[in-house]
Amino acid sequence: MSARDLDVSYVITGQRSTRGLTGPAPAPASDSDTVRIPLFNATGSMGSGNDLMTEDVILGEVPVSRHWLALNVPRSRPEALQLVHAYGDSMAGTLNSGDFAIVDTDCQVADVDGVYVLQANGQLFIKRVTRRVDGAHEVTSDNPKVRTVDVLDGTQPVRICGRVVYGWNGRRF
Repeated sequence: MSARDLDVSYVITGQRSTRGLTGPAPAPASDSDTVRIPLFNATGSMGSGNDLMTEDVILGEVPVSRHWLALNVPRSRPEALQLVHAYGDSMAGTLNSGDFAIVDTDCQVADVDGVYVLQANGQLFIKRVTRRVDGAHEVTSDNPKVRTVDVLDGTQPVRICGRVVYGWNGRRF
């Protein structure tokens, strides 16, 4: 699914536009089935980095089915989930520019290989983090055309903001 196929009005306000929501997440069946995931103003860069906002601003909440979350992100607490915009091409194929990422903010340590939201040098990044045998972590881009590799050995000030558990493009991580 591309960004132009997404019903942005629904994502930000919870109200469907006349063209309806495209994508894999069904509307909640009832109020008891509804989890509201906050959509933040922060954007994770899949490239050179996006400046870190000085404060978190919630742009809106996205109503998502509790049942759908239990099936698609079963190890995440609904209260720990946040939506962020993903921009850039370094993760193309995994997350494309304009996709939304559901981030589990309970994951503050990269103890599982995966895609994470990282804060470094006053910027936010969305990158793949892989643990090496020597205990260091490798930070890479998935797009082979812009493949970058950085090794985190504990000397760089990098904060893990959360792990991407679902791309709003319909791919589970």
